[in-house]
Amino acid sequence: MSTTTDGLTNHSNLLRLEKYINSIEQQIFSLPIVKELKNEPSYIESRNYENITEERLKYHFVGGTLGGKGKITVSPLMFFSEKKKESVTILHVGDQMCGHNGIAHGGLLSTVMDELLARTAIPCLPDKNGATAYLHVNFRKPCKVDQILIGRCKTTKLERKKGYVEGTLETLEGVIVVEADALFISLKKLE
Repeated sequence: MSTTTDGLTNHSNLLRLEKYINSIEQQIFSLPIVKELKNEPSYIESRNYENITEERLKYHFVGGTLGGKGKITVSPLMFFSEKKKESVTILHVGDQMCGHNGIAHGGLLSTVMDELLARTAIPCLPDKNGATAYLHVNFRKPCKVDQILIGRCKTTKLERKKGYVEGTLETLEGVIVVEADALFISLKKLE
């Protein structure tokens, strides 16, 4: 009897999770900025981590460990323009990512910015790979959890194997919660 109850409970939980994730996805894809960028030919749309195998993803900090309900709820939706050397990324920060009650943890926001800046600078580097040399993060306003955020990043300078990039993370109301800049260095081979 308990197996049936557990099975029904698990099934109900899975249905609720699926409904929640679909709701977040619908909110993201209904945003005017998403519709605008889908129609902008210089931007390529992608989902972060879509090309990472399941086996590797479970060891990936942002795509694996920080992914899921209450965390980075759905895979971030990124629009990248190689021509403009810039990106716009839409993501949802869940309610389990708090530092203070109801406020996103600064370490999470720094990690998100590192990831967004890297995904903007590294495609511009000669070997299309690289590592963070430095990351400067300025927290401008408290960032509430359980909301959709927009990351805007631009590669500002390229020097041989170095890519300088800056970006912001903002609410749907346009309030900038984080500003950051970073330097990424191209590496011939990452092990």
